[in-house]
Amino acid sequence: MQKGLRHHTLHQTLIMLRLLLSIFLLAGTTLRAQTVTNSTHKLNFISNLPCTSVKDQYMSSTCWSFAGNSFFESELLKKGQTGIDISEMYTARMAWIQKIKLHLEKNGLNCLTPGGQFHNIQWVMKNYGLVPENKYDGKPLKEKNHNHSLLDTAITRYVKVMVKNHKKGATAADWKNINTILDRYLGKIPATFTVEGKAYTPVTYVAKYLQLNPDDYMEIMSFTHHPFYKPAVFENKYNYSFDKYMNVPFADFVAITDSALKNGYTVLWNGDVTDAAFDFTEGIAFLQGPFPDKVLSRQKAFADSSSYMDHMMHIVGLTIDEEGHKWYYIKNSWGSANELSGYMLMDENYFAIKTAAIVVNKKAIPVVIREKMKL
Repeated sequence: MQKGLRHHTLHQTLIMLRLLLSIFLLAGTTLRAQTVTNSTHKLNFISNLPCTSVKDQYMSSTCWSFAGNSFFESELLKKGQTGIDISEMYTARMAWIQKIKLHLEKNGLNCLTPGGQFHNIQWVMKNYGLVPENKYDGKPLKEKNHNHSLLDTAITRYVKVMVKNHKKGATAADWKNINTILDRYLGKIPATFTVEGKAYTPVTYVAKYLQLNPDDYMEIMSFTHHPFYKPAVFENKYNYSFDKYMNVPFADFVAITDSALKNGYTVLWNGDVTDAAFDFTEGIAFLQGPFPDKVLSRQKAFADSSSYMDHMMHIVGLTIDEEGHKWYYIKNSWGSANELSGYMLMDENYFAIKTAAIVVNKKAIPVVIREKMKL
């Protein structure tokens, strides 16, 4: 098919995708493996998994916290725990502790950023727990939206002065000043709080109420410059802690994602949204092919930085259109003001070339692949 004709057909298909997806959503979040049709198009929704409502990170570099918490909330829904809303701002705040410590230890040579990765949430959970959103919303002045421009500037300036003064660690006075900044812009953190009539600390809230184990989850990448089925450091500024990701062949990378979605597990997505092919307003991420060798194309894209790891989202569904094209249904954290009420449809080409990493429950990884990972 000629490129122009392909684009025209795609445009018509995407309009119908949005229409049928709206019908699909009205049917409820537990609908699975059902077909929606009209006189022209047919979509087979293989999975549409339960998730919590779309939120808005607004002017804050906290997509990692929003996506990660949404991922955990779906894990809880899978276990039958409803009504859970985890505070993104608590996670983002407590992650600053690790960021500052590492930045000082490394003499300011790693990236000091409000951004982060899933392993930063795991670190917060293990060391400082989690808090419900209604106990800590990060809006001490009852602001309508999150705007961290002043917070990020204040923290960065303070820490950079410490680096300039050759400090290898923060003193008690430094931490007092840093917490004063965080309290001013995010509010004081609760030492204890009540949920359903019982008192919890952030740590016991994770262990006893949510019953989440951060070690049940794995970050996975697929790049040819690292050995397969072994952990390796992902080279990206947002991996400021130099954590390791499990590296797998691309075929396994896709198989893990699709198998998880087909078996009731959602997937955390990490990748590039700066490409013009990512259109949040329309709710579409579509990359024009063909890509005869997707492995070579994705490797080249990340090597030359035409693809980058700069955003995290939450994959909650999988669908195939009547032409056999696969689409991932994704929850974003940029509010609900787009054609899909805050969600995205990402085609398999965009996923292949622009996805840097995924996160899944280890139980969602097919057994044959788990064995190769020696899990």
